[in-house]
Amino acid sequence: MNMLWKVLFIVFIVCISFAGCQSGNEKHAEEKPTYKATTIVPYLDHAIPQTNNLIYCTTFQIAWNELKNNIIKADISMEKEPTMVAFLNAALVGKIAENDYVALAGFGKDNIVATIHAELEKKFGASAPSVHIDMEEDEILAYAYLFKNLLFATEFEEIEQSIFFQGSADADVEVFGIKKYEQELHVKTGKQVTVLDYQDDLDFILELTSTSPTDVMVLAMVEPQNTLLETFEAVEARIATAKSGALKKDDVLKIPKIMFDIEHSYDELMNKTLRNKGFTEYFIAKADQSIRFRLDQKGALLESEAELMLKKNGTDSRYFVFSQPFMLYLKEKAADFPYLAIWVNNPELLIRTGSD
Repeated sequence: MNMLWKVLFIVFIVCISFAGCQSGNEKHAEEKPTYKATTIVPYLDHAIPQTNNLIYCTTFQIAWNELKNNIIKADISMEKEPTMVAFLNAALVGKIAENDYVALAGFGKDNIVATIHAELEKKFGASAPSVHIDMEEDEILAYAYLFKNLLFATEFEEIEQSIFFQGSADADVEVFGIKKYEQELHVKTGKQVTVLDYQDDLDFILELTSTSPTDVMVLAMVEPQNTLLETFEAVEARIATAKSGALKKDDVLKIPKIMFDIEHSYDELMNKTLRNKGFTEYFIAKADQSIRFRLDQKGALLESEAELMLKKNGTDSRYFVFSQPFMLYLKEKAADFPYLAIWVNNPELLIRTGSD
C-alpha cells in the first residue's frame, strides 16, 4: 500500500509539473515582444540611431499621401507641428505593383470602410484583412495595405550552426544560405545570388533573386550614412558603378533569419488639429501602422497596414489627453512648495498597455 501511494504521489507531481510547463509555454506564446531596441519610422529620410534597429515601411506614407492628395488636396498642416510632418509631406514613395497594395481615403458618409473592404477582397481574396472601424459621417479615414511574398525558386540551405552577430547587443542568431559554394552542387541556389559589390569580408553588397521579376532584394553590409535614405542612396550609387559577379568556389553565404510582428502608433501626431482651410475642425484621432516581416531560406514575406483617421472636434467638447510631456505635483493647500513634483518626459514611469 505504501508503495502504491508513493507511485501515485510521483505521478501527481509529474502531472502538476507538466501542467505548469504547458501553461507557462502558452503564456509565453501569447506574449508579444516589446521591441525596446527598435525604432519604427513613417518616412525614409530618418536619422539612423546609434544602437536601435530602424524600420521603415511605406504603408503609412502611402496612407498620408492619400489623405494629402485626395482629401486635403494640399500639404497637411497642423498645430504644434511635429518634425515628421514636413518629411511626410515630401511624399517619398517608390513604385509598387498595383496588385500588391490597396490605398484609399474618404469620408464615413461615403462608406469608405466598405469601399476599402471591397478593394481588399478583389485583390487579396480570402486572405484579405478586415478593417474594423466604426465611422461617423463627417470622419475621414486614410488606409493602406501592402502584401509581398517573395519566394526563392530553390530554397537555400538551413545552416544548423549559428553565427555571432556583433551589434549594439551581441547574440548568437540563426542563419540560412550556402555553407560552401560548389558550382556543381549549388547550380540553382547559386544563380539566386549576385555579388553587386565586394570590397572585403566586412564591406559588401548582395542581391537575392526571388520568383518575382519586379522585386529586388538587396543586403548590404556597409558603413551607414546619417539617414536611412542617404544609406540607401549610397548603396545604389555603389551598385551603379561596381562590377557585379557570381559566387566563386568555396564562397560562404550566411544570412541571419529575420522575423518580427510590430504594431506601432505615431503618438507625435495624435490629437493634433489641422490648419488646412476647410479642415480646421479636424484632429488626428488615429495614426497606426503594423508591420510583419520574415526572411528565411524560403524567401521574404511582408505584410503591412496603416490607418490614419481624422475626427471632428465637438463644438462644446475639449480633449484633455496627456499624450505629451507633463508635470504632476502634490502640495498642501497652505504650502508654498509641493511635497512631490514629477516631470514626465517619457513613458518609463507609466504603466504600459498589456503589463501586469
